[in-house]
Amino acid sequence: MSRLYLRCVICSRQQADGLISGASWGRLELPAGAVMDHPALVGSTVRACPSCIGGDPHWQHRALTTLGISAEGFSVRIEPAG
Repeated sequence: MSRLYLRCVICSRQQADGLISGASWGRLELPAGAVMDHPALVGSTVRACPSCIGGDPHWQHRALTTLGISAEGFSVRIEPAG
Protein backbone atom coordinates (compact mmCIF):
# COMPACT_ATOMS: atom_id res chain seq x y z
CA MET A 1 0.00 0.00 0.00
CA SER A 2 1.45 3.37 -0.96
CA ARG A 3 1.62 6.17 1.55
CA LEU A 4 0.21 9.58 0.70
CA TYR A 5 2.36 12.63 1.29
CA LEU A 6 1.77 16.34 1.53
CA ARG A 7 4.35 18.38 -0.35
CA CYS A 8 4.86 22.09 0.23
CA VAL A 9 4.63 24.10 -2.98
CA ILE A 10 7.00 26.75 -1.58
CA CYS A 11 9.84 24.86 0.15
CA SER A 12 9.18 21.28 -1.13
CA ARG A 13 8.93 19.87 2.40
CA GLN A 14 7.31 16.44 2.37
CA GLN A 15 5.26 14.96 5.21
CA ALA A 16 3.04 11.92 5.53
CA ASP A 17 -0.60 12.93 5.18
CA GLY A 18 -2.85 12.47 8.17
CA LEU A 19 -5.84 14.13 9.79
CA ILE A 20 -3.83 15.96 12.42
CA SER A 21 -0.80 16.87 10.35
CA GLY A 22 -2.79 17.84 7.26
CA ALA A 23 -5.03 20.22 9.19
CA SER A 24 -2.15 22.64 9.86
CA TRP A 25 -1.19 22.94 6.19
CA GLY A 26 -2.51 25.78 4.04
CA ARG A 27 -4.54 24.99 0.91
CA LEU A 28 -4.72 27.05 -2.24
CA GLU A 29 -7.10 26.34 -5.13
CA LEU A 30 -5.51 27.27 -8.44
CA PRO A 31 -7.20 29.67 -10.85
CA ALA A 32 -9.59 28.11 -13.37
CA GLY A 33 -7.78 27.04 -16.50
CA ALA A 34 -4.35 26.65 -14.85
CA VAL A 35 -2.77 23.46 -16.16
CA MET A 36 0.64 22.30 -14.96
CA ASP A 37 2.67 19.44 -13.62
CA HIS A 38 4.14 19.99 -10.15
CA PRO A 39 4.80 17.51 -7.30
CA ALA A 40 2.80 19.64 -4.84
CA LEU A 41 -0.26 19.79 -7.09
CA VAL A 42 -3.13 17.41 -6.29
CA GLY A 43 -6.06 18.00 -8.60
CA SER A 44 -6.28 21.78 -8.74
CA THR A 45 -5.06 22.34 -5.16
CA VAL A 46 -1.59 22.97 -3.78
CA ARG A 47 -0.56 22.83 -0.14
CA ALA A 48 1.92 24.89 1.88
CA CYS A 49 3.56 23.70 5.10
CA PRO A 50 3.00 25.36 8.49
CA SER A 51 6.49 26.94 8.42
CA CYS A 52 5.85 28.69 5.11
CA ILE A 53 2.36 29.93 5.93
CA GLY A 54 3.21 30.94 9.50
CA GLY A 55 6.00 33.31 8.55
CA ASP A 56 4.37 35.01 5.57
CA PRO A 57 0.84 36.46 5.55
CA HIS A 58 1.03 36.56 1.72
CA TRP A 59 2.11 32.95 1.25
CA GLN A 60 -0.58 32.45 -1.39
CA HIS A 61 1.21 34.84 -3.74
CA ARG A 62 4.54 33.10 -3.09
CA ALA A 63 2.90 29.76 -3.90
CA LEU A 64 1.54 31.08 -7.21
CA THR A 65 4.92 32.62 -8.06
CA THR A 66 6.62 29.27 -7.36
CA LEU A 67 4.28 27.72 -9.92
CA GLY A 68 4.91 30.49 -12.44
CA ILE A 69 1.41 31.95 -12.14
CA SER A 70 0.78 35.65 -11.68
CA ALA A 71 -1.88 36.47 -9.10
CA GLU A 72 -2.85 39.54 -11.15
CA GLY A 73 -6.24 39.15 -12.80
CA PHE A 74 -7.04 35.80 -11.19
CA SER A 75 -9.67 35.11 -8.57
CA VAL A 76 -7.97 32.76 -6.14
CA ARG A 77 -9.91 30.78 -3.53
CA ILE A 78 -7.88 30.62 -0.35
CA GLU A 79 -8.75 28.08 2.30
CA PRO A 80 -7.38 28.84 5.77
CA ALA A 81 -5.36 26.24 7.61
CA GLY A 82 -7.38 24.18 10.02
